[in-house]
Amino acid sequence: MHQSARTPAGVTLLVAFALLAAAAGLLVAGRADVVATGRTALQGLASAMAFLAAVIALAGAWALARELKRRRHMEGELRASRAKFEGILSIAVDAIITVDEQQQILHFNHGAERLFGYAESEAIGTPLSRLLPPRYRDAHDRHLNDFASGQVVARRMGERRSIFGLRRDGTEFPAEAAISRLELPGQRFFTVVLRDISERVRAEGNQRFLARAGGVLATTLDYESTLRSVAHVAIPHLADCCVLDLVDPQGFVRTIASVHEEPELTKRLRALERRRADVPSNWPFPVADAIAQERRILRADLAPEWEREGGGHDARVEDVAALGVRAYATIPLVARDRVLGTLTLISTDSSRRYDDVTAALAEELAIPLAFAIENAWLYQSAQQATTARDEILGVVSHDLRNPLSAISMCARVLLESPPDASEERHELAGAILESTYLMQRLIQDLLDVSTIESGHLQVHPRRESLGPLVDAVMQMVRESAEDRGIAIERDFSAALPAVFVDAMRVEQVLANLLGNAVKFTERGGQVRVQAEVHGSFLRVMVCDSGIGIPPEHLPHLFDRYWHARRQSRTAGTGLGLAIARGIVEAHGGTLSVDSTLGVGSTFSLTLPTIDETPRVDGSDGQALPTASAAESRPTAAG
Repeated sequence: MHQSARTPAGVTLLVAFALLAAAAGLLVAGRADVVATGRTALQGLASAMAFLAAVIALAGAWALARELKRRRHMEGELRASRAKFEGILSIAVDAIITVDEQQQILHFNHGAERLFGYAESEAIGTPLSRLLPPRYRDAHDRHLNDFASGQVVARRMGERRSIFGLRRDGTEFPAEAAISRLELPGQRFFTVVLRDISERVRAEGNQRFLARAGGVLATTLDYESTLRSVAHVAIPHLADCCVLDLVDPQGFVRTIASVHEEPELTKRLRALERRRADVPSNWPFPVADAIAQERRILRADLAPEWEREGGGHDARVEDVAALGVRAYATIPLVARDRVLGTLTLISTDSSRRYDDVTAALAEELAIPLAFAIENAWLYQSAQQATTARDEILGVVSHDLRNPLSAISMCARVLLESPPDASEERHELAGAILESTYLMQRLIQDLLDVSTIESGHLQVHPRRESLGPLVDAVMQMVRESAEDRGIAIERDFSAALPAVFVDAMRVEQVLANLLGNAVKFTERGGQVRVQAEVHGSFLRVMVCDSGIGIPPEHLPHLFDRYWHARRQSRTAGTGLGLAIARGIVEAHGGTLSVDSTLGVGSTFSLTLPTIDETPRVDGSDGQALPTASAAESRPTAAG
């Protein structure tokens, strides 16, 4: 029987039809009855039954109409609910896919279209396995069969291991999934909600990478080891190889390259590492721009032979070209508001792409890298300070012992058995004074070098002529030169421009240089002082024909205590040249040396000149240097 016949309206209509049928039967029977009274009674009963059937039929029709109206309303609500449900599914960000027991796709929402790259019409009716990497398909089938026969009807996200999906373009992605089972009579459906977790996995991987990098950097405070770690720590997570460029306070650049998985490319990187630049440059990587602008510079999808455009005739062009750089990112390293240099991340693999996300991670990495370098440098400085302290103690204990012993001995003689002759007493007093002078000079040297290194050395420059300064110093060392048979002379014109210097400090520098020249020149040699104009400076050269300085000693010549460390035939604190350089630099000049073993040495210092056209200060009428000379000069504090 049809389902509608079982409803109340259907039953009512059936009763009406039954009564009508009974009434019709009575009418037929009435016609057949020969007795008039019997026929009349049957007809009356039939009429009554027909009337009752009509009433019941009307009631049934009314009930049926009401039932149909209710049913249409329910169907409308069902369609609206279904449309709402489908609308929600269509705008869901997650992929929602429904399959049957044969794993044929029945529903494929808009989120699934965006995630997998298939249109709904392309996915419906196809096997679910096309959305999985081939290596996972068998395992997926087993898991789904186990789920279908199990007691659990739903598994939420987080209760399953991460899976992998396969996009239309063949790329894979990590995903998290929830699954539910719907049981219907004779049918079984499975609905999967899939979420792409690539960004989360990437973020977790980046955090693990940063944690590992921090662990690597924390293993040592050795400066050189730290620099090597900084150059290597980004490999292979962010780069195939790296180049670290450090800039020291004087502006000189040091390059440190990482290794590459290919030995031949590592050789090319080592060739780049051997370069030493005077100032930061923009080839082959924009180090100068990144430092000046203090921002990252990203270059993706480099054109072939890009390095030849800026490399010109540089011998390293072939080394850079051989690396096969596809992209790079140059990141400034900043610690305590000071730019230490840059780290350039290099991609030599076409599959590695540099985008803003990668660059942001590199900038996040650059913070601990910069502080690791800074801390290692501070640790090295602290070690050097400790060494310097020990050296000072050694110098003081050694160099003060001799004059103190001389003073003690002479004083004891004068107290216990003073000589009768005045000449002998005068000689003993003179020895005491000379020893006192040596002690004062040592103490002053220690104070000077300490002041220079703290950056607080003050000079009080004024207009001076070079000739009298040189003559005064030559007079100081002339007796010593004559005793050794060494000719000492000055060789420059009296027409040289005046200099803007602190006369006492410059005499201190010249006395050190001339004293050393006489000290290290053999008998019969010569020492000359020359001078010439060198731009806005006067270049003064102290030349000798002495024994010369070994090449390996030249880089350390102006270090503190270098004279004390090397074996020398003369005594000294080893502070003189360090102090001399500090004084010259406080004037804005430079002090350098050229030397050849067995030929001699030349120490050159530059001193700022002063314009001969005076400018009168209205306060006291004193002539001051013109702006061209004075404004280009650093402050008195150096």
